[in-house]
Amino acid sequence: MRAAILGVGGNGRAIARALDKDPRVESIRLLDHDRRALAAPEKKGHTKPVDMMEARADDVDILAKALRGCDVVAHCTRPRHNVSVMRACIAAGVHYVDLAASGPLRPGEPYGILEQVEMGDAFRSAGISALLSMGLDPGMTNVLARSAAGRLDVIESIRIRSGGVVNLPGFSYFPLYSRDAFLDDILVRPTVWVDGGLQEREPVSGEERFAFPSAVGPQATYFVSHEEVKTLPRFLGKPVGYVDFKFAVDPSLVRSLHRLWHAGELSQDALTQLGDQFTDIRQTVLESFPDLSTSDALIRGTKCVTVEVDGSRGSQRRQIRGDIVFSHEESIRRDGSTAVYYLSGVAAAIGMMLLAEGGHLPPGAFPAEVLPPDVVLREWGRRDLPVVWSERDLP
Repeated sequence: MRAAILGVGGNGRAIARALDKDPRVESIRLLDHDRRALAAPEKKGHTKPVDMMEARADDVDILAKALRGCDVVAHCTRPRHNVSVMRACIAAGVHYVDLAASGPLRPGEPYGILEQVEMGDAFRSAGISALLSMGLDPGMTNVLARSAAGRLDVIESIRIRSGGVVNLPGFSYFPLYSRDAFLDDILVRPTVWVDGGLQEREPVSGEERFAFPSAVGPQATYFVSHEEVKTLPRFLGKPVGYVDFKFAVDPSLVRSLHRLWHAGELSQDALTQLGDQFTDIRQTVLESFPDLSTSDALIRGTKCVTVEVDGSRGSQRRQIRGDIVFSHEESIRRDGSTAVYYLSGVAAAIGMMLLAEGGHLPPGAFPAEVLPPDVVLREWGRRDLPVVWSERDLP
């Protein structure tokens, strides 16, 4: 596989390291608009041939030229650029993978993941595939849901929970992935799938004390907008009555950020006058979180995602549960990054390899649950990564 990675930040670097360990990868092309990112010493540790080029996610023509000669690209810049990068892939005839979708931030705008799915006809015409939202969550959570659903005859509900414990000196709460992406995620009104359609919920509503595995323990979780809720009902292959996603997040922080958003303070390029100075409040908020590309070695704790699928097999109601639990210390030992970056990078690298191999995903644009779960989980296990399955009877 001749791989390309657009966006050489935390996710991009993690994907590059995962690809470099795979003997099926021939070469890696790193693309970024920022010369400083390309000047980072990432190239030094690679065993595969690596070349670097400047390219912007929002310049379709130049990006298409930069992608030619590659088999598949992982898009790791901000999700609001997904559609333009997909257009460049169509022009270049290159398979596409990303890790997350966008918005909508404003009422009436489409959900980004559904807008991407609608590009499926153009990908089919070009004879290429787009694998959407293939990281840890979304991504591996979709795969776990599909795997569990395949063991049941009828699916009642799918509940996805994301939590963890983390310690970094000087900080109480902070996102373990892109600060920009985190801000966009929590500003979108969450949805649940119920009664055959998507229904909006209030931000940080639906508080639930969820029992994660013992390395994390019980945590308060809340509705957060996430891609799985939008795609699983459509692509699972079986009808499902209810789907939701909840995240262990600081509710006071989220409510404060929503107040700033509604006051217009978090818009792109918005400046607020404070005394004699004009301040970019959005940038100030982002910089209040740690930059994990420089401080991740100090992080301690454990990341966990859990998928619970309730349904029935024959006449017996059952719950099938899958847990992915991984410590930040082990992730730093293996990869030099947090568990979120490491696991997301491995998941995206697996998706890229499956697209390049062919036969695992038809031409078009699809979320991760369309991949054969047994193949994905076999690749996951080859990298000595955990999935703990459990089952229990329901009343």
